[in-house]
Amino acid sequence: MTRRRSGAVSLLTAGLLLAAVLQSPARAATTAAPTLTITPTTVGNTFTVGQQVKLGFSTDATTVTWTVRDAGGTEVAKGSASAASLNGQLPLSISTPGWYQTDLTAVGSDGTTTLGGTDFAVLTPHDFSTSTDTRIGVAGALGFGSTANPGLEAVPLMANGGISTDRDEAFWAAAETTKGVIQFPQRYKDYKAALDANNVDFLNILDYGNTLYYPDEAPSTDEQRAAFTRYAVAAVDQWGTEHTTYELWNEWNLRDPNGAAKASPENYVALLKMVSAAVRAKHPDVKLTGPSLAVINDWQGWFTKFADLGGLDYVDAVTIHPYVQPLDPEASVTYVNTIRSIMAAHGSTKPIYISEQGWATGTNPSAVSEPAQARDLVRGNLLAYGNGVARYSSYNFMDSGTDPSNVENRFGLVRNRLDTRGALVPKPSYVATAVLARQIDELPLIGQTRFGTNGYDVAFNAGGGQSVHAVWSTTPGVVAATAPTGSTVEVTNLYGVTTTLTADAGGHVWVTAGPDPVYLRGAISGPMLPSSRFSLSVNPEIAGDPATGTLTFTNPDAVTHAFTVSAGGADTTGSVAAGATATAAVTYPAQDSTGARTYSAKVTVDGQAVALVSATGTATPPLSVTASHVVNGSGKDLLRFRVTNASSQALPVAGLDWVSGTASGTLLAGCTIGANATREVDVPITLSAPSTWSASLRRTGEADIKASGTLVPVSTPTVAKRHTVQLDGVIDPAVARQPAIALEGTGTPPVTGWGGPSDLSGSLWLNHDDNNLYLSAKVTDDVFSQPNRAGNIWGGDGLQLGMTAGAPGETTQTQEIGAALTDAGPVDTWRWTPTTQTGVPPGVQAKVVRDETAHTTTYEIAIPWSTLGFAAEDRLLSTTVVINENDGTGRRGWLTWGKGVAETKNPALFNAVRLAPEAAH
Repeated sequence: MTRRRSGAVSLLTAGLLLAAVLQSPARAATTAAPTLTITPTTVGNTFTVGQQVKLGFSTDATTVTWTVRDAGGTEVAKGSASAASLNGQLPLSISTPGWYQTDLTAVGSDGTTTLGGTDFAVLTPHDFSTSTDTRIGVAGALGFGSTANPGLEAVPLMANGGISTDRDEAFWAAAETTKGVIQFPQRYKDYKAALDANNVDFLNILDYGNTLYYPDEAPSTDEQRAAFTRYAVAAVDQWGTEHTTYELWNEWNLRDPNGAAKASPENYVALLKMVSAAVRAKHPDVKLTGPSLAVINDWQGWFTKFADLGGLDYVDAVTIHPYVQPLDPEASVTYVNTIRSIMAAHGSTKPIYISEQGWATGTNPSAVSEPAQARDLVRGNLLAYGNGVARYSSYNFMDSGTDPSNVENRFGLVRNRLDTRGALVPKPSYVATAVLARQIDELPLIGQTRFGTNGYDVAFNAGGGQSVHAVWSTTPGVVAATAPTGSTVEVTNLYGVTTTLTADAGGHVWVTAGPDPVYLRGAISGPMLPSSRFSLSVNPEIAGDPATGTLTFTNPDAVTHAFTVSAGGADTTGSVAAGATATAAVTYPAQDSTGARTYSAKVTVDGQAVALVSATGTATPPLSVTASHVVNGSGKDLLRFRVTNASSQALPVAGLDWVSGTASGTLLAGCTIGANATREVDVPITLSAPSTWSASLRRTGEADIKASGTLVPVSTPTVAKRHTVQLDGVIDPAVARQPAIALEGTGTPPVTGWGGPSDLSGSLWLNHDDNNLYLSAKVTDDVFSQPNRAGNIWGGDGLQLGMTAGAPGETTQTQEIGAALTDAGPVDTWRWTPTTQTGVPPGVQAKVVRDETAHTTTYEIAIPWSTLGFAAEDRLLSTTVVINENDGTGRRGWLTWGKGVAETKNPALFNAVRLAPEAAH
């Protein structure tokens, strides 16, 4: 029977010290900030191209200002108007498809502000009314009785989002409240009617227990199974078989393992067998699926036993829940392959449904970002189809709550009904799902191919020699798609923005394949071909300054090409000779917004647009606030605040409010921070126990910039004298006269078979000047062996330093740097952490000399402050030093001064070091 779905839009739809520090309490608000509440006038703030976007709100403010950004983080609209003139609705002239976020500021008559915002979608029109495609589903929670239920107004949103199936529930315990009388509540009937009216199929979960018959959740006896079976038959009687599929239970292998049924496959198959016989006897056309398998614990053994017991004979499709969050969906493919392999071993080729998979957003450590959720869900769908899965249901449609730290609250495609950004307003994943549905609606799968190292291409047959290819790669790079010369290829991004390219004389167009899938529609043949012809790089962006970058065109052809690069609203022209490489500067307009950015550039070659390349980055705030625990020349503790302006323009600040222990105050009131400058202010502190600090930088009309940290008292720091060390492999006389730090016997654990000081011992000294931190060490070692190079030098004789700014434990950002004289001859230096800076540390110099007669190794190492990222004038740092031991049979252990590198990575175990102002004599 032809399946119909409605495509209609929802009807409801250089540092200066400040001499004076104001030691007064941080400011307190004296007037109430204006109210600001989001009140969508169109359900879910979802619009179609050509429809007027209007965002509803309520406020008692005098003025409202707004900034609208697209999914790439680019500002597309901003303005300000009196609240009275807006009258509760913000009209926007935006018709480009996509997901948009809007920042709102309500400004009171006295200048006080309240910040808020909402999100909205603009979708291309698409008629799903006659579609028979049932691949894209969602868990709707329409059967729930709380704020986890999105309400009936959500159903048109599902339909317009291209969702063909709602996986939902009509619980047994709610249907049979009097023994023997099964009557489904009206709210279940209402949501089924809404699904029918919007032509969304129903995947009905037959689930859970009923205390009228047994106390546990799952049935475990024939009598209990018979009672559940009567409910199952009544459910099929009620909801029918047209556009309705049934799933027996939800994650039997995971739920109620301590109950009488023990979540066992034996009890599940016994129930399945009884239910299947009963419902098929009365409704032979029923589609019954299971086992709704959670891929957790011994799921493979459970499913194998299920199949051994004949469970596959009683289902029309196998349903699984291959969650892999926070990993990307590619990690779940092995689950599908394993299930199919077990089925094949039992002679079954029945369809596989993924009836749940999702990624939660929010602040929980296992959550992902909202853009990551969008791409993961789309990739999850595509990987499923590419691997032969017949249906895919995202979990779930609406966020079930508003707590960002609660994973279960944030799986939705749209926001919770109580969310401050607006009821049912779209997250990026809603728009990305809607675009996927529009791209592949009723298009049969051609297949899945791989390219490059981590590239995927899932292709669909669009008819008439046309195809749609969904392309992405977890290792971003440009690929060439093959199409007839002169033919057009439509390139649509994850959020629905389409660019038309024309295949060049060689029959190719080029696009960037990155983590976000991109769709190519045209007469495309052959696989995607990794290409180095075009590349785009963009420098780190500071909000308020333009972003600049370079488009590189490498021409392997035998002819010169003229080209134009369109980026950031401007065109740059150039030419590239045969076999040569040319570059073009690109600039993206300055904008005040921060966050993730996607930059794109269209390249026209010899008059034809042939490439659409992109790059990603992050726009960082121009102003930042940090604080450091420092000591002055006399050794007194200070808290040094730094306000840095990284932009090219001077910026005013209203003040910096700070708190440290019981002290507080306001600094920099009414100051201006110069372009590319830093203002420093010191606050005297007294520390007798660990404490904390916090700061809030105020700017008129902007959100406060907040920072916080930890303070740890230092009682007897090691003093590093001021002295410039000569790197010649001989301990400087001025250094040798200083008290030495002994290494003998301090290793933990001790060196295996340590034979005393002649086996391994040593002394070290720390010094400094304006440019470098110096480490000098003389090590006695009876056998010297360093067979390793680069990042592996820790495994041989050599030295490692762990360093942080401030007192031990005040920061977790560790610089771990090592130096070793290698058996190959050179002295190698290496940096292990931060991991983003792993490699040869810039500017580090090391002289290491081995005296085989004396059995000593002398180390002199100079580490630039610029490499460490520490401010020498702060005069306080923490460090540990490790001497590794290898006598030619592998690493035997180490000696250390301090801990926190060799035994465990914990900078709180480092030793405090104070930089003395006077030079060594």
